[in-house]
Amino acid sequence: TSILLTMKKIFIGIVLLSSISISAQSRWGIRTGLNYNLSTIGLSDATNSAQQILEGETADNGYHLGVFGRQFLGDQLYTSGSLIYAKNTHFLEGFDASGNSVYGQFNHEFLQLDADLGIRLLKLVRAEAGVHYQGTVSDNAYNQTFQSPSVGYNVGVGLDLW
Repeated sequence: TSILLTMKKIFIGIVLLSSISISAQSRWGIRTGLNYNLSTIGLSDATNSAQQILEGETADNGYHLGVFGRQFLGDQLYTSGSLIYAKNTHFLEGFDASGNSVYGQFNHEFLQLDADLGIRLLKLVRAEAGVHYQGTVSDNAYNQTFQSPSVGYNVGVGLDLW
């Protein structure tokens, strides 16, 4: 609960900071998509396996859903923030000390809070980079095995369709 409270305070801070400039343009919306681990399935397989990902049949996969806000600081430069819920499934294979085959499936649910700086190119393409904080939502075998919460970085390219 302290992680969620901290994330809530950071998100409220981003929203307040984004609303300071009244004359600048802002955008809000929904961010959603599928998460792929391309090292295990490859890009060509990823484009054909959306149904398998939603059903949990493809290794190291998941989905995310959240909201984002973008505050323009002129015609091209902008700041953005988002709060995203994500769920990923990880499959692990190996051998124990006795040589027996071991197989495990871990579900990882977390909230991610992003803060990015971006640039819009040609009013259609945008590039952004920034930092994120992830806090675990569920207490399960994944959380007992792997370290959470974490801080990381974001790098992305996107298209503005409207």
